Amino acid sequence: MKKSLCILFTLLFCSFLTVRAQYDAHFTHYWEMQNFYNPAGAGAARELHAFAAYSNQLSGFQGNPKSMLINADMPLSMLRGDHSLGLGVLNDEIGMFVHQHLFMNYSYGIKLYGGRMVIGAQLGLLNAKFEPKELNLGENKDDPAFPSAAVDGNKMDFGAGVFYQHKHFYAGLSALHINAPLIEMGESNQFQVDPYFNFMAGGNIKLKNPLISIQPSLQLMTDFVAWRADITARGTYTYDGKLLFGGVTYSPATSVTFFAGLEFSNITLSYGYEMFTSGIGAQNGSHDIYIGYGIELNLAKKGKNKHNSIRILK
Repeated sequence: MKKSLCILFTLLFCSFLTVRAQYDAHFTHYWEMQNFYNPAGAGAARELHAFAAYSNQLSGFQGNPKSMLINADMPLSMLRGDHSLGLGVLNDEIGMFVHQHLFMNYSYGIKLYGGRMVIGAQLGLLNAKFEPKELNLGENKDDPAFPSAAVDGNKMDFGAGVFYQHKHFYAGLSALHINAPLIEMGESNQFQVDPYFNFMAGGNIKLKNPLISIQPSLQLMTDFVAWRADITARGTYTYDGKLLFGGVTYSPATSVTFFAGLEFSNITLSYGYEMFTSGIGAQNGSHDIYIGYGIELNLAKKGKNKHNSIRILK
């Protein structure tokens, strides 16, 4: 019975891995992560913006996905023109599989129709590793489809994107893994990363009470085979130099997510819980933690390249 369960888990894991290969890790606080989902999002906050995000998905299941992202981006105010740079590293674990993505983004912006139009490019390195140390195939232990020792490989990766930022809204479209990198893992194993497109948009709705506002946002991810949409309503309340926020995200046919957070002294802390609407159950959802830090850079002349941050449009 134990061997049968192990084989079943392995097959389910490999099947899940095929689906996951279509997308990068999904995080609850996607609107804070422009530099991760879109190369043209580097420098979008118009400040030094650094953050760490952790996602524990499908909690309660053995070998469940766990994702950790560390990111920093900033405008290069010391250069003439609107140049920005972003760096990030993602560690994504699913069972005995580890996926790592190291990337660098560059973006260049121009003034357009009262806003800022940006184009960006990404250069990255993908690394994939499979460690079968706990793999028990029973009678199928000699199956060549499953490696008996750890295997890994890496491949260069490219992406591109466009981003438009206005006083009251923003929108961006990116194409990631556009070279469809095929990672060779050992002599007989391969891992294909499919290209996908990411669209993100958001805005700000002011209410009669100047201390309260609503920031709706939308993210759509697709490779034209599968897709995921996230529709978010986020409310903010400002009091005594601190900002409280919370809201809900609905992903059709997938989940409902609740989140809440606090911003103070340039630091943002937030927690989100994703409840799946499928048969997985609310108790086996995903926990997301976000920690961010932002500080203005005054290396350029006052007023030069000044734009509103997309984090909270004013």
